[in-house]
Amino acid sequence: MVETERLRIRELALSDSSLIYKYSIEKTMQEELPDQVYESENEAREVIQFLTTKYRTSPQSYPLVYGVVLKTSNTLIGHVGLSEISAGIEIGYAIGMNFQGHGYATEAVGAFTEWARNSLEINTIYGIVKTSNKGSQKVLSNNHFIFKKEEFAKSFGGQYLNKVCVLSL
Repeated sequence: MVETERLRIRELALSDSSLIYKYSIEKTMQEELPDQVYESENEAREVIQFLTTKYRTSPQSYPLVYGVVLKTSNTLIGHVGLSEISAGIEIGYAIGMNFQGHGYATEAVGAFTEWARNSLEINTIYGIVKTSNKGSQKVLSNNHFIFKKEEFAKSFGGQYLNKVCVLSL
């Protein structure tokens, strides 16, 4: 679907369920994306099964979530996707803890937003991150997302401050 120098972004497959489950229970996922923490590999498989139905829907329906794979080893290292929010379309992404700190999220988000612009004709993408998540803020900044505002969000069992960033393509 999309390729960069080091990554391939592709449709998720049921065979990805064990790694998706493994990544979902890592500490960073529990802290940053608790709604994407799965109780079992079977639950991860069910989510993937649902997500794969979105790939061929016309007109496009959301969420659209794809796997991020290292080209050198063909290893699934995370995911990137688009979801509908009240303001428009939001990008979401996560990279497994063992693969963080190598610029993979920045590379995936850059390639994926370009694909969204060209293939889906999306002109504006929102990136919403916790104020405390400096790494994710850097990913957005490196991809030319511009800080728009801070807002409190009440979800995931608590209240916290988010930074809302926007990329106009």
